[in-house]
Amino acid sequence: MNKIGIFLLAISVFDLMIFGKAVYSHYKTDKAAVDTIQKIQKEYWSWRMENEPEYGTYIGLYANNDRVYSYDISMFEVRKNKTQGFLNRLNAISSNISSSERINYLILKDTFETYINGSQWAWYGALNPMNFLEGVQLYTSAVKASSNSRGDFENYIARLNAIPHQIDEIEETFREAIRLNRTYHNVSVAGVPAMIDKFLVEPIQSSFYSPFNNSLTNAASIPENEKTGIRERGLQAVNRTIEAYRKIKEFIINEYMPNTRSHYGVNSLQGGSDYYRACLTWHLSFNMTPEEVHKVGEQEVERIHGEMKKTMQKLGHTGTVKDFFNSLVNDSRFYSNNSETILAEYNDIVFNRINPKLPEFFKNIPDVPLEIRKMTYDGPGGGYSSATEEYPGVFSINLFRPLENPFFDFMALSLHEASPGHHLQHSYALKANLPDYRRHTPLSFYDVPVWFPWYSAYSEGWALYSEYLGVEMGLYKDDYELMGRYSAEILRACRLVVDTGLHYYNWDKQKAIDYMLNYTAYSYEATEIEVNRYITWPGQACAYKIGEIKIKDLRKKAETELGTKFDLRDFHSIILNNGAVPMSVLEMIVEEWIEEVKATPLSSGASNVNNKHVAQLCVILVFLRFYL
Repeated sequence: MNKIGIFLLAISVFDLMIFGKAVYSHYKTDKAAVDTIQKIQKEYWSWRMENEPEYGTYIGLYANNDRVYSYDISMFEVRKNKTQGFLNRLNAISSNISSSERINYLILKDTFETYINGSQWAWYGALNPMNFLEGVQLYTSAVKASSNSRGDFENYIARLNAIPHQIDEIEETFREAIRLNRTYHNVSVAGVPAMIDKFLVEPIQSSFYSPFNNSLTNAASIPENEKTGIRERGLQAVNRTIEAYRKIKEFIINEYMPNTRSHYGVNSLQGGSDYYRACLTWHLSFNMTPEEVHKVGEQEVERIHGEMKKTMQKLGHTGTVKDFFNSLVNDSRFYSNNSETILAEYNDIVFNRINPKLPEFFKNIPDVPLEIRKMTYDGPGGGYSSATEEYPGVFSINLFRPLENPFFDFMALSLHEASPGHHLQHSYALKANLPDYRRHTPLSFYDVPVWFPWYSAYSEGWALYSEYLGVEMGLYKDDYELMGRYSAEILRACRLVVDTGLHYYNWDKQKAIDYMLNYTAYSYEATEIEVNRYITWPGQACAYKIGEIKIKDLRKKAETELGTKFDLRDFHSIILNNGAVPMSVLEMIVEEWIEEVKATPLSSGASNVNNKHVAQLCVILVFLRFYL
């Protein structure tokens, strides 16, 4: 080897040493950051499950089965301080994280910041923890554990004994809402006393007591002579629980309802307009003003209404949208008063029409079971309860008034709540390699924006996008089902107008109902329930259409920039595989995916590696090989 070769070799070896040191230093720093992030994630999740023990029981985590969630006002500051502590530790990490943990870092940071930013509104909606959509009157704390051991029943009795104190805390928060003039409107709580009635039975007939009959009877590990004592103590605990529910019912009727606010919108509260803006931001996960949301809603209503008129003309109808849907009310093709017939139709749609089409539009579809059931309370037209590792997802149908469920609405609702909507969406998150706090999202809306984000715009935006996707999947069998889809979509567009109308532009309830009746197939009664929901959850109803528009915009961007390289199944994987995320993070994920696909040769299925340090190493190795 000549002197030049030796010189180049020396330079190469030196450069390689410098490069290796830099790589090691970066790896060491990055690993430390990753370890810290993962530690915070685990501690945060553990704390959440201690904080929300009933949810832990629901998803199969039984360490806190003896405890209940605290509604004590003092917990506002406790939870805020705990969250601030997590955020301080996270902020000490360099945000320049090049590993796969970057998305976790960004979402974790957003999770903490969302709660801290919202905490200034703690003394608003969070003071009203029961309404016709959520609250302790909508669940019973059952025995759920890996085995029916003595400890399981002791934990359950301890939880039952804690419920009366929990309900006392709820009463105190309600009293504070009355004192500050920050109560619900009456429509939000009018139905609650009747919901409580199901608990006001003889203790031995109570659903709270049923585990002491069923599970305890079959608990082989507990001696028979001990079961009598367990039942007696259980009966006493159930009796105290029932009396606590009776007491809160009387309080709501006699003290809370007479003091509910007189105006429908939260802007009638002191600082209410700013409070509403904060609620909007929480649900959308990015900033839009009420004026902007209202305008988008009006534009979408006009666009969808135009599509509906075109479809109506194809069906031979020339009147208004309302006239069209009214003309179908007595058509036996579209209505049934038999709940079982309706459930059978939904099962056929989901399992025989939708599911076989999914592989054409999605990759690696998770095998997570789904059941379709009657809704247990009179709420929205349908809903979804997330699957867990132990239990299937549940698509619930409101069948309290079967004749208000036109068959032409079934496909759009199934696409939204089942697949490829919420059930498929949640199934990907459940099976993905995500930290626990992102795989499981305890849902709470009454206390928004003082809560950890659920990323409604992502979740509901995807579900509404799924209704649109049904067109591309060829699932709407005729123009009547297509009108059902448009009716469902225009409902979400109307929500933008009505929600901002109620909470920002001083609309009354009747104006909101009349506006929606002009464009949707909903009955007056169903529309009234919808509007009552918007009154109760300011901003939540806006997440659907805004989120869908964002997902569609990202898809259009990908299609435009990638051209023939665009793969719809890959795009859907990118959207779903990371679980629920803020829309700013979703935009980042999609844009990075676009750049990766651009850099990948069409002939190659492998991912392109674009790393200047790796390239530098390759050059060095070529020099070494050549001169040696």
